[in-house]
Amino acid sequence: MKGYILLLFLVFISCEKQEKSQNTETSATALKTEKSDKKTQNFLELTDWFKYYKEKNPAFSAEKFTLQQTSPLSYGETSVKILNQKGFNEIYAPFFIFNESKDNYLDIDSYHWIISPDGYAGFEADQQIVLVDIKKKEARQIAFYGPSFRIEDAVWKGDSVAVLLGNSYEKVPFKVEFNFPKNLVKNYQYSDTLKFEKPFSEIRLEKKGIKIN
Repeated sequence: MKGYILLLFLVFISCEKQEKSQNTETSATALKTEKSDKKTQNFLELTDWFKYYKEKNPAFSAEKFTLQQTSPLSYGETSVKILNQKGFNEIYAPFFIFNESKDNYLDIDSYHWIISPDGYAGFEADQQIVLVDIKKKEARQIAFYGPSFRIEDAVWKGDSVAVLLGNSYEKVPFKVEFNFPKNLVKNYQYSDTLKFEKPFSEIRLEKKGIKIN
């Protein structure tokens, strides 16, 4: 009889431990999923670009960007100067957008504007987006836009994925995600137009002392 009671006690303890273990694993999985979802949801919302337009348009939502196209990444040549290269203009350095390891950066400015003799920024109609590999001292074009579209800022997701944040002439925002290891480009467009008097591209330059007419 004692042996039977002892056996029941051991079975009870074993089941209790198993239940606690399962509950712990479930809680950990739920927490991990919650953090992952939160990180994905907040990625765009944490950018200055998003915050600026959100302030002007309270209904502006990261969830209203829809995938329009997926295409292979195509590199092109560029004539822009690399950081610390002979002939490089230091005025562009504060605007470079580095990845986490600081070994690559995006240049959305060098091709697009210069400082005119009157001290104000003078803009080209077109805009070239350049990826620079610092270790290889290599610069390559990853995108090119005409006057109807403007890349206003960019951000990295880690070391190998970059996201361009832009606006169109019709005030329809968009984002373009470059996955460099997979050589893929994903284009997303917002579902509505925005209301604003001054585009974020000008706000970004003015914050660092560039004068805009």
